[in-house]
Amino acid sequence: MSEKRVIEILKSCDALLEGHFRYTSGRHGKQYFEKIRIVQEPQYVDELGRMMATEMDDIRENIDLVCAPAYGAIVFGFATALHMGRSFTFLQRNSEGNMSVRSGFRDIIRGSRILLVEDVCTTGGSVVESIDTLNFAGAEVVQIGLIVDRTAGKLKFKSPYRALLSVDAVSWDIEECPLCKEGIPITVPGSSGRKA
Repeated sequence: MSEKRVIEILKSCDALLEGHFRYTSGRHGKQYFEKIRIVQEPQYVDELGRMMATEMDDIRENIDLVCAPAYGAIVFGFATALHMGRSFTFLQRNSEGNMSVRSGFRDIIRGSRILLVEDVCTTGGSVVESIDTLNFAGAEVVQIGLIVDRTAGKLKFKSPYRALLSVDAVSWDIEECPLCKEGIPITVPGSSGRKA
């Protein structure tokens, strides 16, 4: 039921795009989830946050804090924290482009058991970087919650994860991209600030 509803939300916001895209990971693909279009509709952000909180009901008591990497996932993490009745914090990239903890969040993160919420995952690079950052700050990532897993369950992390929507969206390295070979113009959607 939840996967069907996530697809309905994506379609109603025109957030499910087809074409030739370069993802934040640097890989290319023909399907893009334009999460910024969901963010423009607070009722959908709230609904996805409620769905994520419900998905985590069985581990709610093991979670002290919900965290999300900036920028796209912040609103989804916040909505999840609100519906779980937990505090919220976020990570952001520093001037070198590395994921970091803001000084104002260090005390609340240290020693916390965390639910890490991310929006769309292609390779999982931002999630891995977020986990390492949180571990270094003295926190334990108990669970990861994804709005969309583009790998249909093939991601590997140090912590378990769950996704509201799991799809097998093919992506390629630049050298292997058939869309490049066909000369189809590429679109580079918004980025998290991470260097591809």
